[in-house]
Amino acid sequence: MMQPRKILIVEDEMIVQLHLRRIVEQIGHEVVGTATTMLEAFEAAERTPPDLVLMDIQLADGSDGVETARVLSERFECGVIFATAYADDATIDRTAAVASAGYIVKPYSAPEVRAAISSAVGTQARLKSTRARERSLTSVLVSMGDAVLVTNERGAVTFANPKAAALTGTAAEQLCDRDLLDVLRFSSEADTRAVGDAMRRCMDSGERDVFPHVGIATGDGRNLQMCLDIEPLRESDSASAGLVVTVRHPGAVEVADVSRVSGRKEPFGASTRMIMYSHDTFGLGHLRRCLKLAHALVEKYPGISILLITGSPMVHRHRLPQGMDYVKLPAIRKVGKESYEARSLAMSNEGIQALRSSLLLGTIRDYDPNVLLVDHAPAGSKGELRDSLAWLQRRGGCTRILGLRDIIDDPTEVVPMWRERGIFDLLRESYDHVVVYGAREVYDPVAMYEFPDEIAAKTRFVGYVCDGPEVDDAGAASALDGEAGPPLVTVTIGGGDGGGPEVIGNFLAMMTRFKDRIDFHAKILTGPFMDADLAEHFRAIARDLPGEIETFVPSTAALYAASDVVISTAGYNTTTDVLAYARRSIIIPRILHRQEQLLRAHCLRKLGLTACIHPDDVTPEILFNTITRVRAEEDAPLARCRAERRVPLDGAQKFAEFCGALLVRTRTEASVEMVATGQA
Repeated sequence: MMQPRKILIVEDEMIVQLHLRRIVEQIGHEVVGTATTMLEAFEAAERTPPDLVLMDIQLADGSDGVETARVLSERFECGVIFATAYADDATIDRTAAVASAGYIVKPYSAPEVRAAISSAVGTQARLKSTRARERSLTSVLVSMGDAVLVTNERGAVTFANPKAAALTGTAAEQLCDRDLLDVLRFSSEADTRAVGDAMRRCMDSGERDVFPHVGIATGDGRNLQMCLDIEPLRESDSASAGLVVTVRHPGAVEVADVSRVSGRKEPFGASTRMIMYSHDTFGLGHLRRCLKLAHALVEKYPGISILLITGSPMVHRHRLPQGMDYVKLPAIRKVGKESYEARSLAMSNEGIQALRSSLLLGTIRDYDPNVLLVDHAPAGSKGELRDSLAWLQRRGGCTRILGLRDIIDDPTEVVPMWRERGIFDLLRESYDHVVVYGAREVYDPVAMYEFPDEIAAKTRFVGYVCDGPEVDDAGAASALDGEAGPPLVTVTIGGGDGGGPEVIGNFLAMMTRFKDRIDFHAKILTGPFMDADLAEHFRAIARDLPGEIETFVPSTAALYAASDVVISTAGYNTTTDVLAYARRSIIIPRILHRQEQLLRAHCLRKLGLTACIHPDDVTPEILFNTITRVRAEEDAPLARCRAERRVPLDGAQKFAEFCGALLVRTRTEASVEMVATGQA
């Protein structure tokens, strides 16, 4: 079980406070204090600093719970879970500004509180180290070999490292509050105007700009040709808080020619240089889909070069095809609706997103692809891909493809959000093709998400992306040689970042309660991202039951094919594996942050392919009865679906065929002018 945490409850309704206290103590945590006002909360925290705070938004004395949470979080570096009766967008935005670990909406149940605390545990540890990490990042800037200056939104310097001080001949502290164009003295008025214009463009558009060679007068009277790199300092997707300006010798880096690419067009194939971008925040779905596509492309087009840019911490566990390599972005994970944090590094949300955006742009510029395939997120995670798309737009010569899974989320959420964030404009201006990894007869995102005609015209369905036909239905009985015995039931929750208590917890409780009536053997897959304490708790329960728990298997094909029934969540890759190999299925969709899995489960149930249990309705009794009913049916609906080819499962192969019809721009390597400079 997870380590007990010290929890402070701030709630002005005594009945609710007592209810919360009882739930917290029942699940094994310590209540170190209760409060009804801001002052009481501060006093309680001073007596015993909490790990987490359960915070009501409206307090008894009229004080603001959000402000109280902000002070507690900063002073004690504790996590905050808001307990509120209000779940409107304005309230959620206010709580997000405190970097809260989540929220629960009244009235709430013990499972909801348990899930919120479990999710907040990892966040709380990172909150404690965020300030230390950001202090260390300042140390990194100080020790960098390049001159670095940071400005605010008005262009005034807020930070300068020692190299910048040496370059300008002015102490770092004396550079602060001065206009950057006064600090850096350019050799010509034309350069000064050009840099000033670039700074304003960068602030307004958030797009990085580079001056490969610009003359700068140093503090000791020399005139050096330098490379100037201007990039936004982001606080959100739509606003820049300032600029980061780096000055280096041109010979220190290669600077690609930023003029638009010209050259002949050739068919997609051996000479193609492709980048696949997979943001990978939650589970293994995006990474696995990209790898399936890559294997199909390499098989059809030997000699193609594919560079995968991924944030998945599990990429090293997968076999890459010949001609493919990867660049690993620092990992992030989803902790709330449209809310992300660093998975491993102790960095702020803004810091990790800025770092990933910079790494993306640098990689794309250096690799200089002629085809870009973006998986699922048109602008990247929290907009991190926008700078790169803008550079490719200016650069030209790159065919840009967006690959969408069949279902994104509830259309009532997606459509207004895409309109507000300019995603339809991005699809119109920054992508040449949109490919849907699904089937219109199952779910039609073009209609459901109200694609404008111009975008709908460049959208194509290729079918579901599955593994190759490793096991056919005729060979299912012998798929697991040497494992003769009772029938097999497989349970999986994909990567393991969610669905553990609802699916595996209830399954183990069902096996415990009905142990004398269980006539099957269970294979339970937790996924590599499940909380270690929770996984160990499940293993302890399973030791006395007819089954075993495994963390990760590279392929589930033989396992699913040999199973009487597969019980799973409804993530894209988990579902496609079930469609490709299982005979019968029971889906318990995960609906923690979005409705995607619930919509997919309902679509498959309407087609008669699977049974579905809403996660709120799962009990040991309902699960036992559903398993018994599904296993008793003579029909194997998924095997029949494959035999009748009702759902296309060859999306990877069809995507490879789609690429084969493309004409992509070829280019010669950009020449790089190297300017010799004297040593300081």
